[in-house]
Amino acid sequence: MNKKNRKKLSSQKQKLLISRNKKRVFVLITLVLPIIICCIIELSLRLGNYGGDLMLFIPSTAGYENYLRCNPDVARRYFFMQNTVPTPSKDLFLLKKPKDIFRIFVMGGSTTAGFPYGNNMMFSRILQKQLESIYPTKKFEIINVATAAINSYTLLDFIDEVLEQKPDLILIYAGHNEYYGALGVGSVESLGKIPWMIRSYLYLQKFKLFIFFRDVIGSIKIWISEDSHNDPQTNPSATLMARIVSEQTIPLNSDLYEAGRRQFKSNLNEILKKAKDKNVLVIISELVCNVRDQLPFISIETKNQPSANAKFKEARLLENANKFNEAKIAYYKAKDLDALRFRAPEEFNSIIYKLAGKYDFKVVPMKSYFEKFSLNGIIGNNLILEHLHPNMHGYYLMATTFLNNIIENNIIDNSVKTGIEPDYQSFIDSWGFTELDKDFADLTIKNLKSGWPFKQQKMPNSMLQNFKPKTISEKIALKILSDPNFGIEMGHLKLAKYYEKHKNYKKAYEEYKALIFMIPYEIEFYEKAATILLTIKEYDTAEMILRQSLDYKESYFAVKWLGQIALMKKNYRKAIYYLEKGRVIKSNDTQLLFNLGRAYYYSGQKELANEILCILKGIGPNSKYTKILREMF
Repeated sequence: MNKKNRKKLSSQKQKLLISRNKKRVFVLITLVLPIIICCIIELSLRLGNYGGDLMLFIPSTAGYENYLRCNPDVARRYFFMQNTVPTPSKDLFLLKKPKDIFRIFVMGGSTTAGFPYGNNMMFSRILQKQLESIYPTKKFEIINVATAAINSYTLLDFIDEVLEQKPDLILIYAGHNEYYGALGVGSVESLGKIPWMIRSYLYLQKFKLFIFFRDVIGSIKIWISEDSHNDPQTNPSATLMARIVSEQTIPLNSDLYEAGRRQFKSNLNEILKKAKDKNVLVIISELVCNVRDQLPFISIETKNQPSANAKFKEARLLENANKFNEAKIAYYKAKDLDALRFRAPEEFNSIIYKLAGKYDFKVVPMKSYFEKFSLNGIIGNNLILEHLHPNMHGYYLMATTFLNNIIENNIIDNSVKTGIEPDYQSFIDSWGFTELDKDFADLTIKNLKSGWPFKQQKMPNSMLQNFKPKTISEKIALKILSDPNFGIEMGHLKLAKYYEKHKNYKKAYEEYKALIFMIPYEIEFYEKAATILLTIKEYDTAEMILRQSLDYKESYFAVKWLGQIALMKKNYRKAIYYLEKGRVIKSNDTQLLFNLGRAYYYSGQKELANEILCILKGIGPNSKYTKILREMF
């Protein structure tokens, strides 16, 4: 090969090498550029806070900087096909857990969230009051993270964030929403039947770009379905219960049924394992529902199984023949044969016992408690409002059953030897529950039962439009249900002001008391309640209310009035303690200074009383308080 050819060959090799390098650079750019673009978009979406903060716990509102609260938007992780999403309770807990606090988290769906009563009838609220009464030297925080229309996928998604907050105990009541709750196999929000894929989806929601594409796909899906106004998914009059259902018919032992069962077992196993690995105790409850008075929603007959309706009729005949044990078995079988899976099959209770035993956790025998207080030992309308949500008596029983399990297993300590006998009447006589709460709950259930699946109709549910309120309480309850911007808290405030205007102070106080039970950390409600009590001269109750408010926040109103009430009762030492606290907050209140001077004078500390008089002379020499205190010397 001559020199010219060698040179030509070398040039060709160089060109080939350059071409290969260019190709590598091109491939590298092709691979890296989308990643760079995605990172830029992700960063931009984060800077714009696209989708908002979806952490389970977020900093509390101004004035409560030492607390965390449940994020009202957290359910947007799971509901991307709904215009409105359910929210968790308004519970607060300390950012830094003190050593003397026993912290309990409560997890579950709508029953655990207190539906349809709201926060003040959650069994966790009742349980906290019971624990504080039985263990008066202990301090408790109970944080309820339950949300309507969610299932074990949400609980699994929550559990790591819950465990980060150092709970001493976790209570679980969940399972009824397994098929139709968000991401369930029969839900409109479903992503399929494969658990690892859904768990991957939940993990990917940490990225804003993923949420953006999810929302786009969800919007397209909604747009496509809007050609039918009567579709429950798009019908504005449909309840959340109706809107979340995709697969209405899920026969017992069908493929979808088995997928839901596997989903529940797999997720619950992982939840309990995570708690066990962190040495956190879990108490999980049996599931209860209305089997006696709720007809099957969808009854079908298969080759291997009778229809749900036939089994229900058999149960009724057995009960009428006083064969109660056989009737109970038949009722539960009818419930399991119901192809609309709004009530958990009994197999789920077996799974709960098996997995709890695997990790050495306790199970609450909820069924036996409910059956004890049910006609013929069969759970029905006496404790359940419709198909599965307890009434007030039912929620009280739930709290008491958890309480007795805690006592019997020495979860807190061994100072209390035996559980308590349920006393519903005493509970309801003292609880923060008013006519408005009852009217709101009754109207909610009437609205629920006026639509699918309780009524087999395709027309929009017009129950709320046709309802004619007869009382001011019913009028406000209707507004709460009809106006998304008017919540039950606002309803209680409006009704309290109505009663105050008409000088019905007792009823006004009851509304503020309900608000205290509903949102215990909101100091405004304690102050309004105390003001009413002071007006009607119920000083002992006013003192109790104001002292309770100090557990959350020290306010000038509370310490001033606690001091003045103590002075009225001639407890001068206590009066001085609170009034001096008030003086630190507000030093120029002539009324407070006058009462502080009196407290010092009556307690024999006349020099200090004279100092207060001098201060008063400087602030308001012509004040009536200055004149009265001067005349005392």
